[in-house]
Amino acid sequence: MRSCASSIATPGELQAYRKAYSKFGEVSGMREIIIKNNQTNKLYGDGDTIFGSMVFGTETDIIYNNQINDFSTLNTTNFFSVPACLANYITPGKRPGSSMVPLIMFDQNNQRVLQVLNANGGTQITTTTAQVVMLNLWFRKDIRQAINTPRLHSQLLPEEVLAECGFNQTILEQLKKLGHNIQCDVYRRSIVQSIE
Repeated sequence: MRSCASSIATPGELQAYRKAYSKFGEVSGMREIIIKNNQTNKLYGDGDTIFGSMVFGTETDIIYNNQINDFSTLNTTNFFSVPACLANYITPGKRPGSSMVPLIMFDQNNQRVLQVLNANGGTQITTTTAQVVMLNLWFRKDIRQAINTPRLHSQLLPEEVLAECGFNQTILEQLKKLGHNIQCDVYRRSIVQSIE
């Protein structure tokens, strides 16, 4: 763990990398590191989809990412139903558009780290992170309950609200009355990692 953490680029190195290769101003794949109780802990980086490409390196013991899914190709949608976008087509040396919401929560009184939270899962990263934090902080669920509670997700296209199986039916009925197209999502597309 320590040798892995020490090999991660510093912010200055990321700036140089960003200028050279990124058209979107953000570099996908880096997440946060925090030192807690004198141990370095790193939350998993961007695999894009659950278990990344589903290819395991036998020499490296790493599950390879599926970041290629973040690029657009003509007349297609990606794994997360995002339609193709000309600005996101594959070109040599280019990084795809991507999402990340690394979160470190502090106790405001003593600056003690309360929690480190991260998610992967394409377009669902932002809504997943927001819902887990809301359930943990506002509704006082412990972090495991907050992560395991069924979630909602909506994005610009397609025009639908994905509800994980088991989501509160009363809320879903109210959303239907407001005109939302509710679709049951049979499996979880966004995974959350947390250190408390």
